[in-house]
Amino acid sequence: MHKFIIPAIALFTVAACTSPEPPAARRPSGGAAIQAPLGLFEETVPGLRLNDKLYVPLDALSERLGLTVSTGSDGVARAEYFEDDTPLIDKHDPRGPWLHFANVDVTTWRRISIGSDGIPASTYDFGTFQYPVEVVQYGMENYSKWVATGDEKYRPKAETVARWLLEHQDAKGGWPVPFAYSYREGLAGELPAGWYSGMAQGIGAAFLAKMYDKTKESRYGKAALEALRPLRTEVADGGVLRRFEGRLDFYEEYPTPTPTHVLNGYLFALIGVYDVGELMDDKTAREMFQRGLKTLDRMLPLYDLSYRTSYDLLHYTRTPATAPNPARWDYHSLHVTQLSALDAITGGRYDAIEQRWLGYLGGKALPGN
Repeated sequence: MHKFIIPAIALFTVAACTSPEPPAARRPSGGAAIQAPLGLFEETVPGLRLNDKLYVPLDALSERLGLTVSTGSDGVARAEYFEDDTPLIDKHDPRGPWLHFANVDVTTWRRISIGSDGIPASTYDFGTFQYPVEVVQYGMENYSKWVATGDEKYRPKAETVARWLLEHQDAKGGWPVPFAYSYREGLAGELPAGWYSGMAQGIGAAFLAKMYDKTKESRYGKAALEALRPLRTEVADGGVLRRFEGRLDFYEEYPTPTPTHVLNGYLFALIGVYDVGELMDDKTAREMFQRGLKTLDRMLPLYDLSYRTSYDLLHYTRTPATAPNPARWDYHSLHVTQLSALDAITGGRYDAIEQRWLGYLGGKALPGN
């Protein structure tokens, strides 16, 4: 197991961080708190000194140490840091559990609730929606648990998602996203409601192909092949396909006006295309997968920030340029899991990169010049 250790955390007292005890019961007593500027990672942040203790704002730590801060229904603020147990895929079987999804629980994700129809809904500050990206992941979770454990209780949940995908797939083979979206506060432009996500199309196609293989229901197989159509349709024509540097196929998770090239979304889509090709014995999907590998050969080094990966390539595609967008540690870990699956499929094509990125989780940044 690799752990992301928070450096020097013992130097700071973080209030309302981990204990379920109500905040009022932990207030320090005696003396008066005074303002005390604190040096934190080459910056000065406002703090408080009370007797012999120093207090630093939780948001200052969350920004610099990768903490995830949330407030529960009990009013207690909690801070968590990424503790890595990155699952590595030694063998990828298109008929087996998908990646690490047999150990995923979509129902615990932030914003997610399962509706009375058995489909996950995502609640944002602008409304509640059935988001195809999360719907297909819920389907893949239950398929993976079904085949991993043999427990039939997961089958109806998987079939509920499969039927939803059949009912909501449009004439172009896509699952339209029912809300408008502004990626990174509009740096890449706006997406009006009705856009497709390459991530949803790739995972959804693979899920339906797996359901076809498992149940032999031909409608699932047909819908799986139809779901690949947006992946072959360029963004300008309403699909998710971009030509990186004018020649390499890239499936956009967010087909914004300015290319974002989100890595995890592309890798999900690419592995999904592979599964469709194998399960459906489809020549077109197999050719799409091989072209996608050539894309990775060129693009993967661009995501490498020498200490972790970039979530996207907006710093490369946008004019004027923007700063890199380092992936959160859980997304960096996901990149490693996805690469390990591709290594299993290709016989170690990206093993050197996988090992280097795995090392970043243990603090092994590349040496400088």
